[in-house]
Amino acid sequence: MADAPMVELRADLCRLSLEELEVAVASHPNLLITCRIANSSIEFAREQIITAIRKGAKYVDIEIEAPVDFLEYVKVYAQVNGAKLIISYHDFNGTPSFDELRQIADVCRRKGADIVKIVTTAHDISDAVRTLSLYKMDGWAKEFTTNNYSEVKDVKLLAFAMGKAGQFSRYLSLKLGAPYTYCAYGENSATAPGQYTVAQMAKLLEPGRVELNYPLDITSTSIPCSKSVAQRAILAAAFAKGVTLLTNFEPCNDINGAIKVIEQLGCSVECENGELVIKSGGAAEIVKGLLASGEDIKIVTGESGLLTRLLIPFAAYASGCGDAAGGDAIGGVRGKECSIEITGHGSILGRNLGGAAAAVENAGAVCSTTNGGYLPFTVSGGMSARRIVIDGAESSQTVSGFLMTLPLLPYNTVLQIENPTSIPYINLTLGVLENFGIEINEERLSDGSIVFYIEGGQEYSPCSLYMEPDWSSASFFAVAYAISSMMERRSVASGRRYALLNMQLGTAQADEAILKVLEMAGAKVEAIPSGYAYDIEISASEGLSAFDFDATNAPDLFPILTVLALFCSGKSVIKGVSRLLQKESNRAESIYTEFTALGADINIEGDYMYICGADGKEVAPSLHGGNVHSHNDHRIAMSLIVASLFVGEPVFLDELKCMDKSFPSFLRHLSDN
Repeated sequence: MADAPMVELRADLCRLSLEELEVAVASHPNLLITCRIANSSIEFAREQIITAIRKGAKYVDIEIEAPVDFLEYVKVYAQVNGAKLIISYHDFNGTPSFDELRQIADVCRRKGADIVKIVTTAHDISDAVRTLSLYKMDGWAKEFTTNNYSEVKDVKLLAFAMGKAGQFSRYLSLKLGAPYTYCAYGENSATAPGQYTVAQMAKLLEPGRVELNYPLDITSTSIPCSKSVAQRAILAAAFAKGVTLLTNFEPCNDINGAIKVIEQLGCSVECENGELVIKSGGAAEIVKGLLASGEDIKIVTGESGLLTRLLIPFAAYASGCGDAAGGDAIGGVRGKECSIEITGHGSILGRNLGGAAAAVENAGAVCSTTNGGYLPFTVSGGMSARRIVIDGAESSQTVSGFLMTLPLLPYNTVLQIENPTSIPYINLTLGVLENFGIEINEERLSDGSIVFYIEGGQEYSPCSLYMEPDWSSASFFAVAYAISSMMERRSVASGRRYALLNMQLGTAQADEAILKVLEMAGAKVEAIPSGYAYDIEISASEGLSAFDFDATNAPDLFPILTVLALFCSGKSVIKGVSRLLQKESNRAESIYTEFTALGADINIEGDYMYICGADGKEVAPSLHGGNVHSHNDHRIAMSLIVASLFVGEPVFLDELKCMDKSFPSFLRHLSDN
């Protein structure tokens, strides 16, 4: 451990003799000595701590509960020998209210701490954020000083949360001014839950490799096709017997993943001049091929959560088509029941898909895994339920998977969705299915549930489909254009026209709501007809104001809405934090961590995120440069790039590759560089 800049020696855990202790302390020039009385005794703690200080320990950690006489004795000895006194508070069960945390910090300060250490346990991100909020107290060293003190000490604050939900706070605390943080030396040497290893922390602290110095010099752009539409359409084309033509095509990793899957299933795919031609024998032939292969099947979905959830119900259906019912459904060709493994790579392996597994089991299939709710899944047994009830709170994508598969069954089914979320994406699926000749009836119940009545034995029909531009991708440019327009109004007006070209309006894409939010914030949004589409002109010459928006049904907007809020006057509120946990990253953590690292004032309480923007007098909020991370999440990376356009200091990002998932040409659409 000699290479570590600072080490902690837990005397209560090591139980060294005094001779061994002296050797250990002398081996490192920047050592922190800790001896918890609860794990030893006052006598043992005093002996160990005083010996360590005498031998050159630079820091000593005493808990807030320590007896006064013990604390005073150690404090005087530390002062005489030049050691810094840390007075620490630990809550191993939860996180107190913010007012309680302030009072605890006040007590530590009054007891004479050089460093106040507040450590709580986070059960969710709100707990961790509440603890980190202690860093927002301006000049708190003075604030916690009373008339009993003759001088004001420059007291440092160290505050973070333990547990998986609080792990990110250990890193972010350094960005907020903590003098140090705690890491485990190796994988199996953690002394508290949620500790990073030294190697993990070192990687987080590495300088970003890419300087985000891209100017916004392209003021109008055409947006690639919606990957949400494209993945659904590609799979539907595979189920349709014949030739399907998909136009306005532009590839990205997720779309390429869907193409690879249907090629694996026996389809022919050709791409030229923005057109995708898919030739398929239809769903029945695909299932026949699976049954005739005589092998267990593996389907690899790349990093796409949507593609994975679309295919899990189909795998459940196909795996049981060797039985009598299934055999009849595919033309009487029988075969053994097969098992189909669904897996992927990269970030999808870290996303809990347990809701999709539970849903297909509710339909009568078997979905087994050796890794809890994480891929790979092995699906077998086929579907048998005529009425399927699933919880839609986790993801609408699983609902879409059932809607695409259930029409293939030889019998009618009823699909009831309780707690439905992201309903626009469900409508998007229904729209694609309609283009391929699939009919589904629905009923909205008074309790908010949705019931779908699905006739079995339907056949997908090939079609020609224009894949509309992606509003998720467009949202990044829409926000960049609004902010840039506002900036120009407050400096030297250029009269530039900012526009999204050839966009479809009235789509089922949830993220078209970006236009509504911009108008809520005071931007002017004008739709100018252009053929069968519209050019959307965006300006904010009157400035931008705080907004209140429920993003529960459009969670992919959250990262770029954060950027918008930072440049709005006042405090904006975005609802739907609960929908951010199972994306390419935990986006609640990613958004809070990276924008806070750039100086943003963000708070999270329950399902709400609060973002403080400019105060109405400044052109921009107090954002500054620094090193940020994409978290291998395309939407986090693109949002940070948009924010960097308006930060006056260099911003460095760790990587850009993750944008290939949805928008490989993002930078080309943004800048001529």
